[in-house]
Amino acid sequence: MRRHLLSLPILLCFGSALAASGVIDGTTKESYERSLKAIADQLTPEEKEVFSKGLINLILTRYPPAADAKGLMLLQFMGPAVEAAHINMNGLSADDILKRGRQIMADQGNPNDPVAKEAITATVACIASKVSVSGVTFEKGDFNYQSDFTITNHLPYAIAGIYITYQIKSDNRAVAWEDDKFVSAIPGGIEPGETRVLGHTFSLLSRDTPPDAKVTMQVVDVADPEKRLVSRSHGGVMGWPDEKSDKGCTP
Repeated sequence: MRRHLLSLPILLCFGSALAASGVIDGTTKESYERSLKAIADQLTPEEKEVFSKGLINLILTRYPPAADAKGLMLLQFMGPAVEAAHINMNGLSADDILKRGRQIMADQGNPNDPVAKEAITATVACIASKVSVSGVTFEKGDFNYQSDFTITNHLPYAIAGIYITYQIKSDNRAVAWEDDKFVSAIPGGIEPGETRVLGHTFSLLSRDTPPDAKVTMQVVDVADPEKRLVSRSHGGVMGWPDEKSDKGCTP
C-alpha cells in the first residue's frame, strides 16, 4: 500500500499534447501504473495541473465508500482509494480525466486552463442573455442613492438569487463614479418566464455623485433553487453552498 501511495505524486510529475486514445488499463496494478504514466507523459505543462486535479478527484469519487463524502471528508479515503484505483479507474480515458479536471477548476472560479476559462466565459454570456435586466432607475433617497430594476428569467428553472456587476457613470465623464458588483437573494425566487422588480441601495457611493448619473447592470451569475451558483465566475457567496449548480445554461 505504501508503494502505491507514493506512486501517485510521482506519476503526476511527468509532463507533455494529450493523446485522446490513451485509456487506463486496470488489469493489474502494474498495468495501471504503466498506462497512467504513458498518458501523463503526453501532457503539456498547461494540462498538467488540470490532469492532476481530475485524476485525484476521480480516484476518490470512484471509490465506493467515498461516494457520499464531500470536501475535506474525502481525504480520509485517499489511502484505500489509491490502493483500489486500478480497479475503479479501469477503462477511463485521458479525455475523461482532463474533463473532470477542467470542471473542478471552473468550479473553483479561478481556472488557469484556457478551455475552462472559455467554458466560464460562455456560461456568463449565456446567463446574461437569459436573465435580462431592464428599467434601471437611479434616485437619491433620504440617506443613499437607490436603484430599482426589472429582472426577467428566461432560464428553464427558478432562480433564488442574482450576482450583478454594475457601473454608475455620467455622460460627460470618462471615469465612472462606481464600478462594482453586488449579490441579491430573491425571496420567493423568480420562476421561468417570470418578471420581478428588485431594488438595491448604494450605501458607499461618493457624495459627489450627481443625481443625473446613469446605472448600467449585467447579471453575471444566478443561484438555482438550492442557492448554488451556476457560473461561479466571481467566486462564492457567504452562507450559500460552495457546490456549483448542475443546472447550467444552454444558449
